[in-house]
Amino acid sequence: MSEETKETILRQKYSQRDAFWSRIGEIMKDDQDVVIVVADMSTPVFDKIRKEFSNRFFNVGIAEQNAVLVASGLAMQGKKVFVYAIASFMVLRSYEQIRVANSIMGIPITIVGVGAGLSYDNAGPTHHLFEDIAVMRVLPNMTTYSITDNVMARKVAEMSIDMDTPNYVRLERHVEPDIYDKDTDFTNGFIEVRSGGDGCIISTGIMVRKSLKIAERLENNGINLAVIDMHTIPCQESLFIEAIKGYSRLVTIEEHFLPGGMGSYVLEILSDNSLHIDVKRFGLTEGWCYRYGGREDNHEYHGLHEENLIIEIEKYMKRKIN
Repeated sequence: MSEETKETILRQKYSQRDAFWSRIGEIMKDDQDVVIVVADMSTPVFDKIRKEFSNRFFNVGIAEQNAVLVASGLAMQGKKVFVYAIASFMVLRSYEQIRVANSIMGIPITIVGVGAGLSYDNAGPTHHLFEDIAVMRVLPNMTTYSITDNVMARKVAEMSIDMDTPNYVRLERHVEPDIYDKDTDFTNGFIEVRSGGDGCIISTGIMVRKSLKIAERLENNGINLAVIDMHTIPCQESLFIEAIKGYSRLVTIEEHFLPGGMGSYVLEILSDNSLHIDVKRFGLTEGWCYRYGGREDNHEYHGLHEENLIIEIEKYMKRKIN
C-alpha cells in the first residue's frame, strides 16, 4: 500500500471537525497570532493543541455568547481567532453578539459550529439546525462555508486565517468519505461535481452526496443531471450564473428550512439577474419533530429520503413547463 493510499484511508476516518482543527493546529506552529476559544467543547484533536499551545487555547465554559465576545476582543488586538461550539448554540444562542460585534462592528472572527442540519440526529430539535444559512447570510460582511468533506474542511481552515471579515464554518458531525482531492480549488464558492445536460441539481453540505446518488440513478431512467456543490454563500455569483444559464431546469436540495436557505439564495441570484430558469426546491417544510430513528428516518419524514426525491425529481423533469 502506497503512502498516499495510507494517508487517504487515515484521513477518511476523521470527521470534518478533526480535519478542520488538525489543520489549524498545524498552522498555529508557524503563526503565533492564531487563537482558539471554545464553549465547553472537547475533542481528541484539541488535546494536542491544548498541550502545545496552552496560552492560545481558551475554554470559557457553557457560555457561547461570552465566547463570541472574548473572541471579538482578542481579534481587536490583532489575533486571528476561531470560536467553536455545537452549531445550534454557536449560531442561535450567540446571534446578537455575532450581529453587533462582528457584523456591525466589522470584527473578523471565524465562527465554527459542528452539527449542521441533522448531524445530531438522535439529540432532538435542540441540537438540530435548519435555519443557520438563512440567519447568517442576512448579516452584512458574513461568509458562510457549508463544508462537504475533509479536504474542504482543511482548505477552509487555511482560507479563514487571513479573513478580514467574519465568517461562519458549518461542519457535519458524522464521518463521510471525501469527494475532493487536495488540489481542488474552492475559491469560486461552488463546484460542478457532476456534468449533465438535462438540468442541474444544486446542493450543499451532507446532501451533495445524496444528490450525486440521485443523479446516478436518474441517469438510468434517461435523465442526465449535473450536480453543483454550493459550498460558500455568497459565492462568485457572476461565475455561478455562467455555470447554470444553459439549463432550463434547476433542482435545489438541502437539509435546511426552505425559507431563506441555499435554495432561496439561488432564487435570489436568478431574480436579481433576470434569469428565467424553472426551479424546484427540496428542503424541510414541516418544522421540528421528535423522531429518534436516525438521519434517514428524519429524511423520510421530511420527504428528503432518496426514493422520494428520485420520484419527485423525475416527475418535475418530465413535467411541461408553461
